[in-house]
Amino acid sequence: MSARASSIRWTAAAASAAALGLGGLFSVVAAPSTALAMPVDTTANATSSATGLVTCPLGAETATYSPGLHLTAPPSGVHLHSAGNLGVCVSTDLRHTGGSFVVDGDGPLTCVGGSSTGTGTATWANTGTHPSRFTYTGAVSVRPDGNSVLVLTGDITSGDYVGHTLVETKVIASTDLTACLTSEGLTTTSGPVSFTIV
Repeated sequence: MSARASSIRWTAAAASAAALGLGGLFSVVAAPSTALAMPVDTTANATSSATGLVTCPLGAETATYSPGLHLTAPPSGVHLHSAGNLGVCVSTDLRHTGGSFVVDGDGPLTCVGGSSTGTGTATWANTGTHPSRFTYTGAVSVRPDGNSVLVLTGDITSGDYVGHTLVETKVIASTDLTACLTSEGLTTTSGPVSFTIV
């Protein structure tokens, strides 16, 4: 068969496929003497969506600080333990819609600043998922409204979304900060928390 005849034959095949709504499954690749119909790899988008973004904006947690937080950090540092639920999550793969988490770390935290490093685990409520374990570094900063914000950022080391980055943001209300002036310090906080995986 001549190159011209072969080209006409594949063009007709492609036109028929388009008429049947199958055009997305074929692409025409030019060759020196003929044209070939090659199947398009449709797995790339599925893979990227399975490792995409997760946002959990309405979580809740209770955190404990030992010893309690003051305006300055104790020489031995402060142990942070935090646990709670992720609330309703939105994920690009539709398979991670909620769960719980726990975080443990240590560092020179204060009511108005300082830092912490540690580990944590997000356990997903959905069947067929695996807990996302992560390491983090965190810091406290003060917003203009007087609230302190604790932001933890880290890499997921195993489980779902391994290799991605997790960000947890927790607001310490200004009403809680009055405890920082007591001898015991601020030992417990409860409130909203958000999680994001990118």
